[in-house]
Amino acid sequence: MAQKCPVCSRTLNNHNPQKGEVAWETVYCSHYCRLYDERGLTKVPFKGGNKHHNNKLCWPKINIPCDMCDNEANLKHDIEKGNSKYCSRKCWADLKKSQKRKIHRTINALHYLEHSYKYEGNRWLEPSAIAEMCSVQGSSCGRSSIGLMMKRWREAGIVEAKVRSGSSNGFEYRFRPEGLRGMKVSQFVHFWNTTSYAERMAFVKEGTPNKVAIAQTS
Repeated sequence: MAQKCPVCSRTLNNHNPQKGEVAWETVYCSHYCRLYDERGLTKVPFKGGNKHHNNKLCWPKINIPCDMCDNEANLKHDIEKGNSKYCSRKCWADLKKSQKRKIHRTINALHYLEHSYKYEGNRWLEPSAIAEMCSVQGSSCGRSSIGLMMKRWREAGIVEAKVRSGSSNGFEYRFRPEGLRGMKVSQFVHFWNTTSYAERMAFVKEGTPNKVAIAQTS
């Protein structure tokens, strides 16, 4: 039997996500419905004075900080707008420009790890599990590709790894939020992609990113 969202009764589509949906949201149909439930929100009256809307209620907009610039972004009870992380196309475009290849795979993998940290007990994830989630989300890749990607973000300090039980060189991964140093995931990826090696190493050592580099993400 298809699983229904506990907030709006929409059928979950995490095994075959369409535009705007995410594969890792397995309890609610969208991040919108998760926040609606967590914040104890209720429907609100229609605005605009249309007589046909008298005494009718609608889903409220939910405000979240943009993952790139911290400006206000709006989530709506809509398939394509219920999981948005950015306030504008410009913010998403700026993020994409910061990495020449496979930015979708990078962001999907890191946002999945972040989701697991927040809502699934920060469990250790094997590369195959991360690769499967990225592939379902439309960013096809294998476990070896995930391993190479995770190596970069381990060095950046936002992912940690441990040797997988029963393996001599296989790793499992999980999110390390303190490595973000107050940034959002997208902000951090942009920062890491647009600074020099020396600046990145100084950041890891000192914990204080170059102010100019941070300004580029806002």
